[in-house]
Amino acid sequence: MITALNIRFPCIRRASIMQVEQATPKTDGVEDAVIAILSQNAQATGFPFRPEPVVLKIEEEGRVIAGLVGFTNWEWLYIETLAVDAAYRGKGLGSKLVEQAERIALERACRGVWVDTFTFQSPEFYSRLGYKPFGQLEDFPQGQRRIFLRKLL
Repeated sequence: MITALNIRFPCIRRASIMQVEQATPKTDGVEDAVIAILSQNAQATGFPFRPEPVVLKIEEEGRVIAGLVGFTNWEWLYIETLAVDAAYRGKGLGSKLVEQAERIALERACRGVWVDTFTFQSPEFYSRLGYKPFGQLEDFPQGQRRIFLRKLL
């Protein structure tokens, strides 16, 4: 595994060697720094990148048994992750989370929701909620497809 790589960047003011390093997610502050750079670049185009988190959970006896993580930006909600504990699947918890996220999206003046899932993760779940496919990646992972779905609100 490569954890650091020295690269010469002649386009930088001082032709120096900088190191590309593997960062620790959520602790090194890299995500925030990258978003700040993206925001500066997007500001110039008139489309500032200002994602607002959507984080929902369902608990039982103080334990999270289902949750949804995503964000709204540019009038769209992106559902990044939806998970329901195996013991609680089929009880409508996932649907309730998605419906609540859609309500939040509407409150934030979003016009749609998009999500990606996999053929091995029941894309039919989203179809039942009115989501329509708009793209896919074959063999992601091997023998499966990553499916992109959207729903207009």
